[in-house]
Amino acid sequence: MGTTCCQLSIFCSLGVSDWIELTAIIVNMGLTYWIVKTIQNKLTNKRVLKDHFINEIKDIRNEYKSCLNNLYSSNTHPQRVIPWFKLMNIRVNDIMILINEKYKIDIKKLEPYQNELRELVTNNNDFIAQFKNEKIAFSEESRSELIKFQQTYHKLFNELIIGINDSE
Repeated sequence: MGTTCCQLSIFCSLGVSDWIELTAIIVNMGLTYWIVKTIQNKLTNKRVLKDHFINEIKDIRNEYKSCLNNLYSSNTHPQRVIPWFKLMNIRVNDIMILINEKYKIDIKKLEPYQNELRELVTNNNDFIAQFKNEKIAFSEESRSELIKFQQTYHKLFNELIIGINDSE
């Protein structure tokens, strides 16, 4: 009981300036907590959005990689190639519009995959000659062109991921 009275007497003996300082400390603690939570939530939301876009880019990269591997290994039905390119163009356009709006990254960054690769495949003599076949078998020359395309443009996906990561 004596300890409680002693503690109460400490509060009773505080002057006006002490109460103002105590109130200021409590208010500052509340403001600090609020600011930290607000900034932390904002940073978390930014990171989640960046991770989402990065995962979308990785998925697109894997789709193109799979397509190129199937083409290279003669494991593709030629009549499915053109619709696949159309669907991928829609997907790439949609994500690149959002990435451009949010991070100011060039909307045409993946254009070689959207246009040059499509032209490389669909204008290829092997593709045209075997369009009605069940599978398409590319010549060594055509396979070399596909490999050269990959060597030249595969870096675009990594550049895009770095651009998203480095953006504010």
